[in-house]
Amino acid sequence: MSLKKLSLTYIDEFGETCQADFNNHEYHSLMELLFDKYLQDWGDCKGRAWCGTCHIQLHSDRNLEKMDINEENTLSNITGRTKTSRLACQIPLDSNLDGIVFNILKDDAV
Repeated sequence: MSLKKLSLTYIDEFGETCQADFNNHEYHSLMELLFDKYLQDWGDCKGRAWCGTCHIQLHSDRNLEKMDINEENTLSNITGRTKTSRLACQIPLDSNLDGIVFNILKDDAV
């Protein structure tokens, strides 16, 4: 049985549009996928929702897991937060992310 390759689109901090391919549950979180395969020096707290360096802004409203109190607290301290802001470390890497589009925000937004 072959696994269907999933993909998502992100716009990096320089405005470049990039595609990331993944398998369902290949990594624990969106941050882990991007850190391992595509980005360097990202996610300073290693997925604990403490630092906010993996702040993203979603372009579409998806049925993602509800934000927990730790993510909400960290986002409340981030400059430039919007109603579509999330921390990539708190978003499970699953088929719900197939086709999603989001911006990765610059570290100076933290």
